Amino acid sequence: MTAQQHSRRTGNWRHAVATALVALLALTPSLAPAAGTPQDTVSFGVLRAPTGALAVVANEKGWFEKAGVKVKMISFAEGGGPAIIQAMGGGEPDIALLNLATAVLALSKASFDVQIIAVPDDPVLALPLLARAGINSVKDLKGKMVSTPPNGGQYYLLAQILHANGMDFKDIDFRPMPIGQAQAAFVAGRLDAVISSANGTVLIPKAAPTTHVLATGQDLGGSKGDPVVNPDVLVATRKIIETHPDAVKAFIKAYQGTAVAALQDPSTRKQTTEEIQQYMKSVGAGTQELDAATKSTDAIKFYSYDEAKKLLGSEKFRKAIQDQGDYWFEAGVLKSKPDLSKAINSSLMD
Repeated sequence: MTAQQHSRRTGNWRHAVATALVALLALTPSLAPAAGTPQDTVSFGVLRAPTGALAVVANEKGWFEKAGVKVKMISFAEGGGPAIIQAMGGGEPDIALLNLATAVLALSKASFDVQIIAVPDDPVLALPLLARAGINSVKDLKGKMVSTPPNGGQYYLLAQILHANGMDFKDIDFRPMPIGQAQAAFVAGRLDAVISSANGTVLIPKAAPTTHVLATGQDLGGSKGDPVVNPDVLVATRKIIETHPDAVKAFIKAYQGTAVAALQDPSTRKQTTEEIQQYMKSVGAGTQELDAATKSTDAIKFYSYDEAKKLLGSEKFRKAIQDQGDYWFEAGVLKSKPDLSKAINSSLMD
C-alpha cells in the first residue's frame, strides 16, 4: 500500500468515526440539563376548590414542566385540609395550599414539619358573614344563633369580626357545626347568621333570597387599608425544601406566576375558569357547585408573583401569623403558646 493510499484510508476511517460520534451524541441525552427541563418531581395535595384546581390546570398545560419541575397531583376531594395535614405528616404530599388558620394550628404541633413558602390568594370576600333579614349590624347578633365550624378559618374570622364590634362569643348563641350542616340549618331558618364555605356563599342566597352580607374580613382594616386576616398559603415539607429547593422554587414560579397570571389576564381568564370548572366536575362537583366555583373564583383575590413575594416578606404577614397563634392559645385550642418565628421561608421566592 502506498503512503497516499494509507493516508486516504486513514482519513476515511477518521471521518466515519467522527460521523458515528455525532450521530451517537444526537441520540444521547446531554449530561447538562437544558433550561426548563424537569429535574425533580414533587407532589401537590389538591382540595376540591378553585385554588387547588388552578394547580391542576397549570399541570395539564405543562406550565410546571416548563418551569423545571414535574408535579404529581394527589386529590383530597374528600376530607379537606385536615386530611392533607394528616397526609403531609406521613410524608406526602410535599406541597399543599391551605388557609392560614389551618396552617397555623398545624404548625403549632411539632409533628407538622412544614414551612409557609408563598401567599397565593386571599378569599376574604368569598367568605362573608351572612345574616337573615332583620339583622342589620354585627351588634344585632347579640343573643342570636350564629354558626361556623368549631375552629379553623371561618371561626377565626368570626372572632375577629365580633372583636372589631366590641363583642365576643359570649355575646352570641354560638352553634358550632360542620360547614354543610350549618349551611343547611341557615337555609332552613334554624340559624340567624353563618360564615359558610366559598361555594355556600354563592348557593345560600339562591335558596334563601333575603340573605344579605353583614360583614367581611375586609372591614377589619379600617383606616389602615386591606388587612391580613386569613389568606391562603402554600406550605411545603422541610424535607422537600432541603432536598429539592429548585423544584419547589419552580412550583411557586409556575403557580404564582404563570397560572395566577392566566386568571388575572382578561384574555385568558374565561378559559382558565372553565378549565377549573372541568376539574371540579371530574372530582364530583354538581351543577350548582360548578356555578358557585365560577363566582367564588371571581371573589378570591389572587396575588401576582411580585405581590405574593412582597406580602410573604412583610411584617404585617408575620404579625398575622403570630396573632393567630396567640389567639388559638388564649382560646384554649392550643395547650402552649406557639413559636411561629420560623414558620415562613421567603428564600424560595428570592
